[in-house]
Amino acid sequence: MILTRLTLRSFRCFEELAWEPQPGLNFILGPNAQGKTSILEAACMLLRLKSPRTNILGEMLRFGEKSFCVEGLFEKHHQKVIVTPEASSKYELFCDDVAQKKNDYLATGTLVWFGNEDIELVHGTPGRRRDFLDSAGLQLKKEYGTLLRFYERALRSRNLLLREGKPRREIEAYDLPLAESGEQLIALRAALVEDLKPHIAAACEALSQEKTILTYEPGAPLPMIEALAASREEEERLHYTQVGPHRDDFLIFLNELPAGPFASEGQRRTLAIALKLGLASLLHQQRSSAPLLLLDDIFGELDPMRRHALLNHFPKTSQAFFTTTALAGLERPPASTIFELERGKLTEL
Repeated sequence: MILTRLTLRSFRCFEELAWEPQPGLNFILGPNAQGKTSILEAACMLLRLKSPRTNILGEMLRFGEKSFCVEGLFEKHHQKVIVTPEASSKYELFCDDVAQKKNDYLATGTLVWFGNEDIELVHGTPGRRRDFLDSAGLQLKKEYGTLLRFYERALRSRNLLLREGKPRREIEAYDLPLAESGEQLIALRAALVEDLKPHIAAACEALSQEKTILTYEPGAPLPMIEALAASREEEERLHYTQVGPHRDDFLIFLNELPAGPFASEGQRRTLAIALKLGLASLLHQQRSSAPLLLLDDIFGELDPMRRHALLNHFPKTSQAFFTTTALAGLERPPASTIFELERGKLTEL
């Protein structure tokens, strides 16, 4: 899928912006605080209806406005999302001017985002890595979103009863639905990690000639109903469900050592990029079209060799948007276009 036109209205600092990106690699060049990241964020809203920067819709709204709009023209269709943060129905979704339900709309395209904060995938909390698996699952498995929402609702309700000190019979009413959905979610995530392994290993090898492997660590031994019973004393003491996929994690090994404590800053950044490129490769393989790649200011801690390897590792069919403050030290491949952002306008150089 190739995005040929992106239009923003009342989004962040932009009253209106129309941009015609090109196939291949697109570099958005400009000083800080001009809105480069916001353009990538708008593309993310267009395809996935969420921002990688905030969970608060109102933060994306231009000051003084009530709604914002993002439109995208692709090779075969046109998408449009209108967001009114204060409305009861916050999203209006259209594909080729036909109103869409959320699930149908989300099925039209895929993307992979990388920002500086993603280095925490390597040495940060398990929640970061669970979010990464969720990003993969939501774009690859139809049932993943429904299953995740069901599990999270059951978990919230069960934890509320634990915090309030309710009778055990009320808490145990949630054990079976939590265990059944939890086991299915664990199975899906385990399969995702297995699918991702060769793609991430290939990306890491291409970027740095180093070897990496992932090991999935489920948050509950199976069967989960027995794990819940075994953790009863601990959860009554802590007032929180102690086992389940909300405790999932995966370990990352680089050259046979745990990457979190032993990898250098440059290695961590390379690994984080390899995770995202591996996901992009798997999405391309299973969805039969390359995802849109959004890469926000990623060159900071990469040495020239890794920068060169990164820019030459993208599949020829991929479309990627990069933001950067300077192009010095970048050996751009032939299929790349530079746009300069100045005073709210993008100009091709």
